[in-house]
Amino acid sequence: MGRDDIAAGVPFSVLSKTVAIDILVHGARSRAQLTKSMGLSAATLTRLVKPLLEAGVLVETDPIRTPGRGRASLALDVVADRYRFAGVKLTTDSIYAVVTDLRSQVLDTCVQPVRSLEVSDVVEEVSEIVAELRSRAGRPLDAVGVTVGGVVDAGEIVADSPFMHWRDVALKALLSKRLDVPVHLDNDVVGLTQAQHWFGHGRGYTDFALFTVGAGIGYGLVLNNEVIPTGVTPVSHLPIDPSGPLCHLGHRGCTTAYLTSAAVTSAVSAVLGRRVGYDEVLGLAAAGEPVARRVVDEAAGALGQVAAAISSLTGVERIILSGEGVHLAETARASLDEGLARYAGPRGPHTELVIRPMDFLEWARGAATIAIQGEFPCRPAVDQS
Repeated sequence: MGRDDIAAGVPFSVLSKTVAIDILVHGARSRAQLTKSMGLSAATLTRLVKPLLEAGVLVETDPIRTPGRGRASLALDVVADRYRFAGVKLTTDSIYAVVTDLRSQVLDTCVQPVRSLEVSDVVEEVSEIVAELRSRAGRPLDAVGVTVGGVVDAGEIVADSPFMHWRDVALKALLSKRLDVPVHLDNDVVGLTQAQHWFGHGRGYTDFALFTVGAGIGYGLVLNNEVIPTGVTPVSHLPIDPSGPLCHLGHRGCTTAYLTSAAVTSAVSAVLGRRVGYDEVLGLAAAGEPVARRVVDEAAGALGQVAAAISSLTGVERIILSGEGVHLAETARASLDEGLARYAGPRGPHTELVIRPMDFLEWARGAATIAIQGEFPCRPAVDQS
């Protein structure tokens, strides 16, 4: 249950919440549209909507005219600007933070270098950033979402974050002691997947997958409109080529060995005899430098092969490719398509690839979405009606 989600002394029912979320995600709806899409009677919908209207979660807006001779019906909608949510994405180098409205539209951003990876120092710095964002907003925050790469247990504990070098850190409790608003914690790929599901390139799709490449490998899955818990290791170490390079765990030719930014830059640096950065590798590949071209083509082919495997194993057709390293898919699109078709049947691949580079502020927006989903439906912190 979210903060103060009680109207007229009665908690919102599951169906009332479902109605509110449908309107939040898909926009203003007439009562007729809602009864049809949700299979409810008009009387039932009226009963479900009443506490939401009384609490100010929903409002009646301009009429929606529908085809035919019937009269226009008042639309039900949320007032997204009544709410403010903060999202914080933790990385080893910087803390990325945003403030959004209820529909996850970014209103303000903040990026600060990480002073230290000590837990107490990170908690202190996140608290300072949230206070700064709240001050700039000039109004209270409804909730704060925080995401981190690694395993997060029950939205409470960072069980293992290889990037932050943390194990069994009760991060939610530590932050909750410092912040006077609800705090929600989750894995960063979960946050990005949820943001795409409700407000991004997965909105309106009952099934899709998200696959991210960069410093690490990320994998999110939505089936029947539900985010499915996914262990990233089976995908991040999926065998690609038994004669391929070794990953840091000793797996030969796995996804990580081909696709992480470190794998790409190390392979090129070793042959060129000097250290090269990821963007430089892509630039060299685009210019036709043979070593960079080969490494990037092999990585893009592996990416296509992984996408085909995800599609085959889950049945999803739409796969969103993202992460800070996804530009390799654009640099070597032909190799990506070859990898996708490598194990396709005689009718060819059925996978729809959506290549969407997203920076870390977009990941922070995912953290804000975690907070939105954890709280909504709720009264806004400041009632501006």
